[in-house]
Amino acid sequence: MNTILTNLKDEFLALIPNILISILVLGIGYLLARLVKYGVSRLIGYIGRIAARKFKSIDFKHAGSFIGTAFFWLIILSSILLITDIFGLTVLTNWFERIIQYVPNVLAAILIIFAAIIIGNLAADLIKSVSERFGLEYGPNLGRIAQFLFLLVAIIVAMDQIGIEITFLINIIDIVLAAILFGAALAFSLGARTSISNILAAYYVRKIYKEGDEVQIGDVRGRIIKIDATSVVLDDEKGQVTIPAKEFNETKSFLISKS
Repeated sequence: MNTILTNLKDEFLALIPNILISILVLGIGYLLARLVKYGVSRLIGYIGRIAARKFKSIDFKHAGSFIGTAFFWLIILSSILLITDIFGLTVLTNWFERIIQYVPNVLAAILIIFAAIIIGNLAADLIKSVSERFGLEYGPNLGRIAQFLFLLVAIIVAMDQIGIEITFLINIIDIVLAAILFGAALAFSLGARTSISNILAAYYVRKIYKEGDEVQIGDVRGRIIKIDATSVVLDDEKGQVTIPAKEFNETKSFLISKS
């Protein structure tokens, strides 16, 4: 019995240096992880504040916190890996090595999605501003569609980066996109050309006339109340008249008086 206790005592005393080194490694790793997390969060927050001066829709606050936390746990896992190596725990060391080797792919996938969200927001803002310039009422909807497409592509690329099989998903997306394109082509052939003609004509009408101008087109004479995305609204003796914008290209119009 005394021999067993003596052996246990000797083994414990032999482990004390490793235990002290492990505590030191874990402490340093924790402090370093906290420092990196704070630095990354502050850096991304600073970049977000600079970007927000030009693009109000961009908010990096949550992204900075998330990425900082990811780096925090990456450093903690690296510290644990070093501790398992100090104690000679080969099985745990190999397991943690596989996890850490997988982490960069996960971080890359997160950054891809993060970048897609930023680019999607920028594209949405650009589409919205261009739509407002041309008087298109459905600009915000087009912006949201662009955001969704950017995010969808990013998710597919991120899944591939992680190593998830995406062939089946890509096939489904190909079918959906083909159906959407076919529907868009059908809609265009059934009347979208008229809408596009009105949209383009409305843009040029704004260059010639302004709201409040008194004009005459054909037999209609009145004051322009509104020039929207596809038509011009006049106020004549009988009431309000809505005229398709393309009529101003196909029929002579006259400016009677300016607003």
